[in-house]
Amino acid sequence: MFYVLCSTPTAFASSEFETSYQVRYQVNANGTAQVSQDISLTNKLSNVYATQYTLSFQSTNIANIRASDELGPLEVETSLTESSTQIMLKFKQQVVGTGKTLKFNLSYDALDLVSRTGQVWEITVPRLASATEIDNYQLQLLVPSNFGAAAYISPNPVATSQEGEYQVYQFTKNQVAQAGVRAAFGEFQVFDFIFDYHLLNDGIMPITTEIALPPDTAYQKIFYQSLEPKPDNVRVDEDGNWLASYSLSGNQRLNIEAIGKVKVISQPQKDFFQPDPATLQKNLGEQEYWPVYHSLVQETSNKLKTVEEVYDFVVNYLSYDFERVKQGVERQGALEALEKPDQAICMEFTDLFITLSRAIGVPAREINGYAYTTNPKLRPLSLVADVLHSWPEYWDYEKKIWVPVDPTWEKTTGGVDYFHKTDLNHFVFAIHGVDSQLPAPAGSYRVEEDRGKNIQVSFGKFEGLPESKVEVEFAMPKIILAGLKTKANIVIHNLGPTAIYNLPTQINEENLGVSIIANSPTIIPPFGKQQIPIEITSNDWLKIGQGKIIVFLNGQEFSQAIKIYSFIWQGVLPVIGLLLILGASGFFLYRLTVKKRSVTKEE
Repeated sequence: MFYVLCSTPTAFASSEFETSYQVRYQVNANGTAQVSQDISLTNKLSNVYATQYTLSFQSTNIANIRASDELGPLEVETSLTESSTQIMLKFKQQVVGTGKTLKFNLSYDALDLVSRTGQVWEITVPRLASATEIDNYQLQLLVPSNFGAAAYISPNPVATSQEGEYQVYQFTKNQVAQAGVRAAFGEFQVFDFIFDYHLLNDGIMPITTEIALPPDTAYQKIFYQSLEPKPDNVRVDEDGNWLASYSLSGNQRLNIEAIGKVKVISQPQKDFFQPDPATLQKNLGEQEYWPVYHSLVQETSNKLKTVEEVYDFVVNYLSYDFERVKQGVERQGALEALEKPDQAICMEFTDLFITLSRAIGVPAREINGYAYTTNPKLRPLSLVADVLHSWPEYWDYEKKIWVPVDPTWEKTTGGVDYFHKTDLNHFVFAIHGVDSQLPAPAGSYRVEEDRGKNIQVSFGKFEGLPESKVEVEFAMPKIILAGLKTKANIVIHNLGPTAIYNLPTQINEENLGVSIIANSPTIIPPFGKQQIPIEITSNDWLKIGQGKIIVFLNGQEFSQAIKIYSFIWQGVLPVIGLLLILGASGFFLYRLTVKKRSVTKEE
């Protein structure tokens, strides 16, 4: 904002000046940033000059404010509100005349633009709020090279260069005006976690139930250091959840503890678990909280063409209600979000995005999980049943990947871009696509008397962990009959700590024929097992002896000996031999009886 004087003390609008900014954000190794703004005010009228200049910053954590022009230091006045700082500069010289330019510099230390979160340095340059009042704007961001490789920079810089020990990224006015600049340096983030699950069977009959373990996704890799007690099995559902099954006897209570690490990565894993077309079709359908075919949803979605337009609509239409962030808050769903846009929290931002995306033909789903934040006022969390945050994902048909976005945090941070790139602080617990509510995420498995916190997440360090160990179980008879087909299973057990993908399985045999009925499993979660159905034959009907099935798996060899019995030699021929013996014996007894009768008659 400008205050200008001519012959009388009258304020003039900023349109009386052409303004230019050359802005430089230099990040220091200690996590602070020095900001320098070279500003030029060029008169458009001959009888107007600037007497003072005011700037407003969306931060109260600014220090060492300095200003100067060619005549020396300028007088600086600052005022603070709850969330912003206003700086007013008073000029000493009167630059008069059309085309005349007043040049000055403003510099300060920004103490909250840079943060170290675990393994990652995060940098946020706020959005340029008064872009319409600025004619020219260029931004340089200088980052120490020892921060490591860029995990992401959004938007993409128009140019990069090296300046001593700094990497320099350049951005234009339009880029900074849209969403500011977000960047993270470091290849990955690591969280340590401890989850408690409480199960209760209050009936008298035994039951089998499942819990959702945090799974691998395209952007996270899970390492389980322990899971006690061990589950009966861990399977993968259509959405990619890892579901561990447990058997409970009547009136049994079972407490389960999962301890592990998650590695959140900046670039998606290549050739990750792909949903089949039938699942993607289900991720377009209507579910509770996602009324895709409701008239109000259809009316709204008809105005939107792309998933980015859906995202922008959700961000702009909904307002975050900080009063609702409390225990016991009820999920409202997409329809109420449309009808009550000023009462939304992360669940409504997510539900509305999913519903509208599905309505325009883009598969979308909900993620429940943990998200780290240094400022809950800007990046709020919902503390519902120990689930800290929810955000959506949409399916990118071209890239063939689920893309995470966070419209809630874009809204609450005042436009920080969470569409083109999320951060490394989102940790997935459970995925809801086929069903809008199931499976329940970690933190939701409680019994009535359980009042404590069941999830613990903290920053960790990535340490070399062992490769997954496998065991092979041969679910097959020890004896087979030659010439007959015998069905059996080879069961692969993953003992942990990580999932096994596309495991190459080589099956050899000795004195046997073995054919695989179904393909090898695509993924085996930690502590899970998968069956490979096979058919065993020995085509030589007369063969007797021993065969062997040999499985080469993960650099290990497993084998199972099988005895081969011949139906001819050990079935038919013994019977024939027995019949011959019995026949001969009968004939001999018959002859002996006849002879005795002949002797008796002669007497």
